[in-house]
Amino acid sequence: MGGFELKANIEDALGFSAKLFYNQIPYATARALTATAKAAQEAVQAEMKTQFDRPTPYTLNSVYTKPATKADLMARVWIKDDTYKGTPASKYLGPEIYGGDRSLKRFERALQARGLLPAGMVAVPGGAAELDQYGNVSRGLIVEVLSYLAAFGEQGYKANMSGRKRERLQRGTKTSRGYNYFVLLQREGKLPPGIYKRLAYGADPRVAHLAYGAAKPVFVFVKAPKYKPRLPFFEVAQRVGEARYEEEFVKAFEAAVSTAR
Repeated sequence: MGGFELKANIEDALGFSAKLFYNQIPYATARALTATAKAAQEAVQAEMKTQFDRPTPYTLNSVYTKPATKADLMARVWIKDDTYKGTPASKYLGPEIYGGDRSLKRFERALQARGLLPAGMVAVPGGAAELDQYGNVSRGLIVEVLSYLAAFGEQGYKANMSGRKRERLQRGTKTSRGYNYFVLLQREGKLPPGIYKRLAYGADPRVAHLAYGAAKPVFVFVKAPKYKPRLPFFEVAQRVGEARYEEEFVKAFEAAVSTAR
């Protein structure tokens, strides 16, 4: 997945200008390629807003431009494949561009490694999930669920809840009800596979356990979907490249000639 590339060579540009300004052509070409790539990047981001429901800033900003230089007359527009935390955008946008299986998110991989997510399934928000302004499950809830279920791996094992902390969470406080989480790997009655939250509604002081209300789904496990291409990344970038490059080259070349010494 190399992204959309815009290339040029100096000999192609010589027909446009006098050889007298030959030394200005590499500079103008690099500037034109970069400006055109930037325009393509913005067009792809605009297309994301059309095709996706409330894309996050992280998703929009994952589209980047690698500028051209005089030594390397090629600009590239593509999706970032690195991240400090979370899932790299290239992982989940790839199926949207090419089609194919939806890749697992990082928290889903953690659940699967713990044996809490069946193979071939993904976790989608349930009715009890707290969603952010973009319609995604809040990071705080994901961390709490993974911590409660001791699903953090070796590197993050300290984030897993101790038994004592789980007990405090289940008891609650004077102002908030206690609750717990549990996992169903198979359907039980009307409850599909998933991760559930169960609120405590009272405690009998004579016994050690709490009484709980009905379970509500935080995540529901469903078969991993196969995506059809939805984001015409290359088509949008190609259209902009064909429409803008010549105009950008003219502007860049005129600016280079006017400032040449």
